[in-house]
This record gives sequence, C-alpha cells and structure tokens, in this order.
Amino acid sequence: MGPERVTTHQFASSDGTILEADVLIPETRVANAVVCHPHPLYGGNRNDAVVTALCQALVKADHEVVRFDFRGTGGSAGSYGGGSAEREDLLAAIDQLSDPLRPLVLAGYSFGADIALTVAPDALRQWLVVAPVLQVFDSFVAASHEQAKRMIVGAHDQFQPAQNLAAITETWVNTQVTTIESADHFFRASLGSVSEVAIDLLLD
Repeated sequence: MGPERVTTHQFASSDGTILEADVLIPETRVANAVVCHPHPLYGGNRNDAVVTALCQALVKADHEVVRFDFRGTGGSAGSYGGGSAEREDLLAAIDQLSDPLRPLVLAGYSFGADIALTVAPDALRQWLVVAPVLQVFDSFVAASHEQAKRMIVGAHDQFQPAQNLAAITETWVNTQVTTIESADHFFRASLGSVSEVAIDLLLD
C-alpha cells in the first residue's frame, strides 16, 4: 500500500465493547480518514478488498487512516448491533486518530457507507462512500449537511442500482454520484478504478 507505517491496536466503543483497528500512517499527514467495512453478517471486515482500495487512495493522498472491525467481526468483541451500535463504534474509531484537528474524511463501503453517512463530527471535510445501500437507517444526517458527499457506485449494482441512488440523493445537499460503468456491487474487476476515482473525488 505504499510507504506507510501500520499499527494495530484495540479500543473501546461507548458501551465498553473492545474493537480492533489498523492505523495507516503515511510519511506526510495532511488529513485524517476513517473507513467502515461492509455488513458484518455477510462476511464484511476491515480487510475487505474495496475497503483496502479506499485505504490505498487515502494513504496516497497523505491521510492518516483508521480502518476497524465493527463489533462481532474479526478482532473485535461483541455481536452485531443492528446499525445503531455500529454508529457508536465509528464514533469511537474517530477518537483513535492521532490529531483530531486535521480535516476528516469519512469513508465506507456498502453497509459501512450507510454507517458513515449517519455521523458528522466537527472536523468533517467530506464523505467518500462506495455503493451505499441507504437501507440501514430511515434517515441520514449527511442528507442535509453542508459538507460534500462523494458517492461511487457500480452501474450494475444489485442492491442499490446507480439510477436509484442518483434519484434518492437528488435532494441531498452537495452530493455527487460517480458511476463505474463496468462494476456491480462487489467491484471485483474494478478495484483499481475505485482507488483512482476516490483519489479524484478527494477535496483539497
């Protein structure tokens, strides 16, 4: 993933559940990012290929990156919490960044994208999400928030088709949907495109 240092450590969510995360530290740090993985009940974890592609883009753009396992996944304790508990896990992961004053990108894939779109910390600069399903919650704080939402979706997404996603988010503030034409929800042959598009969509 390039010339970065990776450390792994554990931390507690708000209810005391112990979670595990990797912190990816590039040689130069200009911003922060936290990346959320897909659904824990369907094999999602912090080492997911799309999560890794997002991390590659963010590290390349000099972001310190935290990628973590939601409760009940990988090295994290506990069990799936229906979305609300995972939102608390994300907030706890944000607190693991070494300098909370740097501009923050919240990123995620699929279920993780939905979780990311529910929180808006003070340092937030933008959301950068891949294949959001927009079904985990009834509403998303990101919809009316002034900060930029940049969404990447496969043209052949099986769970939230690109056309549907564009229609649903048409009234969202400062939102842009970018379609990868060859991809479906899983981006198996398009991981390089995910990284390239993500870099292009990162704000200065």
